Amino acid sequence: MINFNIFGINELIQKLDEFYTDNMLREIASDLKGEIKKRVHVRGEASDGSKIGVYSDGYMNVRTGNFKSKNIVRGKNKGGKRPAYNRKADRKVILSLTRQMENDLSVIKTTNGYGIGFNNSHNYNKAIWNEKRYGKPIWKPSKKEVRSAENIVEKYVREINS
Repeated sequence: MINFNIFGINELIQKLDEFYTDNMLREIASDLKGEIKKRVHVRGEASDGSKIGVYSDGYMNVRTGNFKSKNIVRGKNKGGKRPAYNRKADRKVILSLTRQMENDLSVIKTTNGYGIGFNNSHNYNKAIWNEKRYGKPIWKPSKKEVRSAENIVEKYVREINS
């Protein structure tokens, strides 16, 4: 019997498996990040498919720039121009005004593979605060997003078996 391990075959197989698994996990995280970003920051949907929430009148003034005065009327910036966020008048919460949180949503390497999260702790805290505020899971993958991840796994399994 030939011991193939003397050629380093077992180590090579293990490295190939790690490489293959790493690619699959990175693809899943990247795909989910895009889907979650679109769901939360564009469509304004919670994990269960319902609306995250509805904006108040005051917030809508900030969001759309629909103020009586185009200048700041109080505080240290009094007299200055109000920022124009150029957002639509839709009252559906989309958790995106300055796009800071939206742009910070990232694929992050972990000890077990990859995850989706924020590089900035302030954005992470806003994400948790919004879940508490609206009383529903927002960042948990939806059923559709979980199915998308399962499709990626199935694709890799088919590739291995072919």
